[in-house]
Amino acid sequence: MPMMLTAALLAVALVSGCGGDQDSGQGAREEARAAQGGQEKPRGATTGGETGMAEGGEKPEAVKALYVPGFVAEGEGLDGVLRLAEETEVNALVVDVKDAGVTTYPSEVPLAQEIGATSDRIPDLAAFVRGLKEKGVYPIARLAVFQDDVLPHARPDLAAIDATTGEPWLTYQGAAWANPYREEAQRYNVEIAKEAAAAGFEEVQFDYVRFPSDGEMVNLAYGEETAPTQEDAIAGFLEYAHGELEPMGVEVSADVFGLVGMNDYVGVGQVVSKMAPHLDVLCPMVYPSHYPPGAYGYDNPDVYPYEIVDLAMADFGTKARAVNPGIEIRPWLQDFDYLSEYEPADVEAQMKATEEAGLKGWILWNANAEYTTEVLKKVNG
Repeated sequence: MPMMLTAALLAVALVSGCGGDQDSGQGAREEARAAQGGQEKPRGATTGGETGMAEGGEKPEAVKALYVPGFVAEGEGLDGVLRLAEETEVNALVVDVKDAGVTTYPSEVPLAQEIGATSDRIPDLAAFVRGLKEKGVYPIARLAVFQDDVLPHARPDLAAIDATTGEPWLTYQGAAWANPYREEAQRYNVEIAKEAAAAGFEEVQFDYVRFPSDGEMVNLAYGEETAPTQEDAIAGFLEYAHGELEPMGVEVSADVFGLVGMNDYVGVGQVVSKMAPHLDVLCPMVYPSHYPPGAYGYDNPDVYPYEIVDLAMADFGTKARAVNPGIEIRPWLQDFDYLSEYEPADVEAQMKATEEAGLKGWILWNANAEYTTEVLKKVNG
């Protein structure tokens, strides 16, 4: 793997635990804005109009979503997110149902109960989803698949193993990884996905549907490899999951590194041409701060949010639609500080690039659900 890609993948893995240098890149950002000739809308600009929400949480024509982590779904923070869905163009929420190996609700999947991988953050998942739908919110279940801090320790036979210790392999941040080659590990996650579908979610979104990207990679041991390549293992999982969920009337989406739009082989098993045939929605994580220097010809991609998203959407559209013409592409956009402070204009620039690429929807990511409300268009006055 080229060093540039390795460094960028490491940055992706680190971002959840690192706020970054918030002053880095600010001068370059101001210069970039000046060069763009005022492409962004004024800070706080809003427009009136319809909410875009569908009756009873049915899928809107344009899905505009916010991420809701498990700790927000159980607390007062949810009220604030729901107010945004009521007052702005936001019409969908991506809610954690499994993250870091733990379900956010009392799962009845036998293996989840056996290994202690359940919680009661959302005591009644069906009632929770019903409440979202009653407010006209399109509910999407986020399920972190193979990055799992419970299953590998409880069932090392289903884990990626450190060949030097015989114990579950860990990333530099101490996260464990379920073995994507193991059918039982795949089946376990699909059973949780089916539980989410039965609770009323209209879409299941698979995150961490890949092999590891950071850590002592040379020590990784998977044992018997049940697919010809890592890419085939990931595609096989998605094919299996889609086959189980489609009869339940649920759409299937998956999150992919932004880098895989540029390069088919970044070493994590994500190849658009192999994944897209088994998806209804592809969700590229095109955070400008996560692209390496030189990406798309920009020395500092972080300060070119419009250009990076615009070029990335062109790449993903070409690759995905070549194998699945009807696939929806709905990018994750950056609404957090990493290499520098992200201002309203930066978030708006990504939204504008998405819309001008002919895409109707997007999802904003902020790990704490602290969103830049100024960029969200007001509805009904």
